Amino acid sequence: MTNNLSMQELLDQQEQEFNSVKVGQTISGKISKITNDSVVLELNYGFDGVISINELNISKGKEISDIYNVGDEITAVITKVYHKDGTIHLSKFQLDKKADFTELEKAYKEHRIITVNIEKNIERGVFATYNTQSLFIPISQLDTKFVNDTSGYVGCNLEVYIKEMDVKKNRLVASHRDVLQERLDKEREERRVRIKEEKEQARAKAKADREAHKAQVKEQKETLFNSLESGQKREGRVTKIMPYGAFVDIGGIEGLVHLNNLSWERVESVEDMLCEGQEVEVYVLDADTETKKIALALKDINNDPWDLIKDEIYLDDIVTGKIVRTIEKGAFVQIREGVDAFLPISELSEERVMKVTNVVNVGDEVNVMVIDFKPKNKRLVVSIKEATREPEEDITEFLEVEDSLGTLGELFKEKFKNLQK
Repeated sequence: MTNNLSMQELLDQQEQEFNSVKVGQTISGKISKITNDSVVLELNYGFDGVISINELNISKGKEISDIYNVGDEITAVITKVYHKDGTIHLSKFQLDKKADFTELEKAYKEHRIITVNIEKNIERGVFATYNTQSLFIPISQLDTKFVNDTSGYVGCNLEVYIKEMDVKKNRLVASHRDVLQERLDKEREERRVRIKEEKEQARAKAKADREAHKAQVKEQKETLFNSLESGQKREGRVTKIMPYGAFVDIGGIEGLVHLNNLSWERVESVEDMLCEGQEVEVYVLDADTETKKIALALKDINNDPWDLIKDEIYLDDIVTGKIVRTIEKGAFVQIREGVDAFLPISELSEERVMKVTNVVNVGDEVNVMVIDFKPKNKRLVVSIKEATREPEEDITEFLEVEDSLGTLGELFKEKFKNLQK
């Protein structure tokens, strides 16, 4: 029937068809030509449809020829109609955008997770894309934890829920935090149920194990306690520091190292020598079977410095020591490591001393004479006065002189004169 129409009738029909084409309509056509920046579609009645590369919705980095070939059919929406040359401009992008929005709307209503790609960040959030649609994810919705810097999200794919959808304002807000929180809650619930079941299964066994363990520990402690002997050397760990000493675990039972048993030298504070958790070697002093209390010593009880020094020092010996402490009545002099001698104030000088520090101070090295020594009692008394005293001169030779030398008084008088010189 069309063949019977005149040329004018065909032109009139084409004109009528062209005039019926409206912006916003959806139309399909096959590609008749591909250029670098557009494709040309062959539409009904000889019309051409043109879709520019920007309206094809092609991924970044792709060329038109990478996606389309001549003969492929494309459905697009009409954006402009040019009556003069009979050209219709189309947009596949707008059609895809509408379809994507419909899909997002469905995901929003169904509370369904979608995957978006982060393209841009700002201080208060990031912008993401879902195909042709743009979404905003506030910084507070990026993670369950606090986010300080949003730049690390650019280029990432995130699973999100559509949290807010305002068609009039073209506003789409998404949340990755809700997805994470939902999974955390699910994991926590599953873990809670699993733990509860495991606890119920283990409770009975744990009770039996505790009873068995308590009995075993008690037996081990008893065996260990019974094996202790005075003088034994044991390895241990400091468990607690007190002003009067330290408690040491020697393998499951604790003993006390008293302040006086930390060292053969004077110790002012336990913390000067030990700290909690420190590994130490101690000596057993005593293990009381009634009270179950154990006395320990950090100092080497087998090498008492007083026993070692008793064959080295005797009365009237002059020894060298260092002042380690002063008190009102005198000073203490370290003669050997672990052996301190007492230097009374009265033994500091021939002259009267009003204050110990007028003569000696801590750190001074002094020569002293041993004037009292009792190793068993750990008593050693020394004297600077005796150590510095001039020895008495032997005058017996002068008692046998002949009368021709003069009287004894004259002889002494002459001697004193020589001494004064």
